[in-house]
Amino acid sequence: MSQDPNQPPSGYGNDPQNPYGTPPPQEFYGSPQQEPYGAPPQQGPYGVPPPPGPYGVPPQQGPYGAPPQGFYGPPPGYSYNMPQSSPLPLGEAIGQLPNQYIKVLTKPSALTFAQEMGKASWDIIWVQLIIYAIIAAILGYAANALQPNRFNSAGTSTLSPNVGQLILLGSSIGSIVFVPLFFFAGVGIIYLIAKAFGGTGTFRTQSYTTLLITVPFGLVSGILGLVPILGSFVGFAFFVYQIVLNIFSVMAVHRLSGGKATAVVLIPVGIVVLLLICAFVFIVVIAAASLNRP
Repeated sequence: MSQDPNQPPSGYGNDPQNPYGTPPPQEFYGSPQQEPYGAPPQQGPYGVPPPPGPYGVPPQQGPYGAPPQGFYGPPPGYSYNMPQSSPLPLGEAIGQLPNQYIKVLTKPSALTFAQEMGKASWDIIWVQLIIYAIIAAILGYAANALQPNRFNSAGTSTLSPNVGQLILLGSSIGSIVFVPLFFFAGVGIIYLIAKAFGGTGTFRTQSYTTLLITVPFGLVSGILGLVPILGSFVGFAFFVYQIVLNIFSVMAVHRLSGGKATAVVLIPVGIVVLLLICAFVFIVVIAAASLNRP
């Protein structure tokens, strides 16, 4: 039976308000073959990741960029996240020194020095040096005073006790000048070697972090030096530990790897040891030659 061409197709026109009937069901966002925003199916409902941002984040790192790498970025050989530090007012900086000494001695790492090195300033450097030089002079005078016959041993010396005391006092006062000179000379050698290895730190920061090691070790060694035998053994242990801390300091200040920082610290030590060995051999040779003379 043929259908009247003036009538709608079968299934349509049953509802007077919707003469064309209900269309077939579709997906809420359109056809299943296409995502609602026109992206190909293999790209997911959110489309392709955004292009690289203004800081050059490559697309493979995702739309939110790379994970944080710390304030100073990833230095070669080590990486860590740390807060930014800045120089403090002199009074506050002096008040924080004891805690800094304890932290450096009890938490040896490049991270420890990296967290403290931002506080470097010349005023706190000179305050530490002057206080350390004065205390070292007092301890040195006390150690020499415990040996009353130092300048008049067995009555063979022509120096009177008063002259000997004046010499001791003069040498102690002179150490107030020589301590800063020798300190800056040692730091300067380390600084130049670190620069030769590609270090990026400053002389001020290197001086500050070195003082965080030198001052507590120097004061404790000076006190223990009043006991001769104990001071010798403890002094050697302190010397080895100072080398380790200086390596961490160079790593943090100059952003060097552990191997390079170790070379920076051990090269001067090796030169000094070599010179001492040469001097010892020279003295032995001179003594043997004098004994073999007829």
